[in-house]
Amino acid sequence: MQKIVFPVLICLSFLIQSPVIANDLVDAYSLARGGDPTYQAAIAEYRATLEAKPQARSQLLPTINFSADGATNEQEIDIESPFGDSGKIDFESYSYSLDLNQPVFRYDRFLALKQADSEIKGAQARLDAAEQDLMIRISERYFDVLAALDDLEFANAEKKALKRQLEQAEQRFEVGLIAITDVQEARAGYDRSVATQIVAVNNVANAREALREVTGEYIELLAPLGEEMPLVSPQPEDIEEWTRRSQEQNLQVEASRQDLEVARQNIKIEKSGHLPTVDLFASRGFNSSGGRFGTTDIDDTVVGLELNMPLFQGGLVTSRTREAHERYNQAYQELERAYREAQRQTRESYLGVISGISQVKAFQQAVVSNETALEATEAGFEVGTRTAVDVITVQRALLEALRNYARSRYDYILSILRLKQAAGTLSPEDLRAVNQWLE
Repeated sequence: MQKIVFPVLICLSFLIQSPVIANDLVDAYSLARGGDPTYQAAIAEYRATLEAKPQARSQLLPTINFSADGATNEQEIDIESPFGDSGKIDFESYSYSLDLNQPVFRYDRFLALKQADSEIKGAQARLDAAEQDLMIRISERYFDVLAALDDLEFANAEKKALKRQLEQAEQRFEVGLIAITDVQEARAGYDRSVATQIVAVNNVANAREALREVTGEYIELLAPLGEEMPLVSPQPEDIEEWTRRSQEQNLQVEASRQDLEVARQNIKIEKSGHLPTVDLFASRGFNSSGGRFGTTDIDDTVVGLELNMPLFQGGLVTSRTREAHERYNQAYQELERAYREAQRQTRESYLGVISGISQVKAFQQAVVSNETALEATEAGFEVGTRTAVDVITVQRALLEALRNYARSRYDYILSILRLKQAAGTLSPEDLRAVNQWLE
């Protein structure tokens, strides 16, 4: 039954996925740049923030308005006078006006123009941070798929080996060389391997779905990690230097710095509500109206300055200024949090790279040791000095060592990328460098 179900599941998965081929990490990243909703949302947010500058500038430029109206009038006059008679009269009236207003002194608007620059710088930092985050996410999910495929390969190998072990145990039991308990242990081990294989198949499907969530496309083939992967310590090999860089260059820190500057400028903007404003205004208008006493045409031209001095606004400006101060305090604490988070991520990633080198070497040696142990145990089983339980235990230890070795290599690469992200230096060139380690 298992032999039938597994190929059917594989075939169905390919029919459902409509796969697109992307052979390596750079190809997957290219798909993600165009297909990841999180990154596309960050781009839209950046473009929206860019509009803060022209909007702030528009508040310092003149506004020109044109208005016109026309009406049909019906007028009824009831008077007792020697100069006119009572009665109704119909006449037309119309007017138009062209008005110009030019701010001369609007201190809050000058500050808002400067504030827009800080907002744009913060948006740029967030967009760059989103791109770095995309590099990390696509790398994590790419290597998660490779790890899941490794686990499936190891599960298949374990199942095959345990099936062979079960067949040997049954043959040896039939000729009386071993007890029935050895056969039962071998069968239990094989049954567990079947369950492990089913889980591994499901994990591969889940990992591919997680990758598709970022790329927007199913990827059929992934280039595996080659054996010739260099193990290099961070340069410079100084955790304090990496920490210093993160405090200066981390993109989330930079975005928080710009938020703090925006909050500082907002205090000045709210305080300026106490200041006077001066506007230059000009108007050109015409009005024509009729009536019992004839038609009246009026041309009107006005040019002047308007001074507005706020005296009392119910405490509104003072309240908004206090609010702005608290927003500044909030932004300051957010910046402090960003500093600390960058420091933690940098030190964790740096130590992850250093320990990762040791782990890769240790697990590589563990694989060699377990292979030797398996050969010795299988030989002992052949001559009757070892049981089937011993063979199964050593086989499982070898496969676990292989899993740990493969996973440690992926973790080492991810630690390198995360370290550069924390330091604010991660770029597509780093993905291309990792891509050279793929086969």
